[in-house]
Amino acid sequence: MKTIFTCLIFLLLLINCKKENKNSFFNENLTREILRYQKKNQIPTKSLYKLFIYEISFSKQKDTILTITVNPTGIQSKNSYGIYKNKTLKPSYVIDNQGLGKKFIKLYKRDNIENYILKGLPPNIDVIYPVYKYNVKDDKLILIDSLR
Repeated sequence: MKTIFTCLIFLLLLINCKKENKNSFFNENLTREILRYQKKNQIPTKSLYKLFIYEISFSKQKDTILTITVNPTGIQSKNSYGIYKNKTLKPSYVIDNQGLGKKFIKLYKRDNIENYILKGLPPNIDVIYPVYKYNVKDDKLILIDSLR
């Protein structure tokens, strides 16, 4: 009986760890909005598009603003965090120079950023991706606009 109880506890721990691993970079609200954007705005997989990366940026205007878009020329800011990527999340990076996203970002990291930094002239890309703009209120994201 004790063995069965121990196995059940171990199994529950494994399941909970697996759920946490899916969403280990960002909180639930930000993850949902990034995945929604990525589903609607997919990056081609051809080698010409190897620098394309999803960009998440926090800035302060009157309010705190979050933008999500695709950067076709790779990472431009040396003060960026990333690369965030797992089974569901496509390669993404974060610009958050003022720490405005600390309620949304669980892990600030700098891994493999150099793979997405442009070396030389940018390729001639004629694709324009939309910019989703959100107002940040506490730990909620309110869509303001989708700009093209």
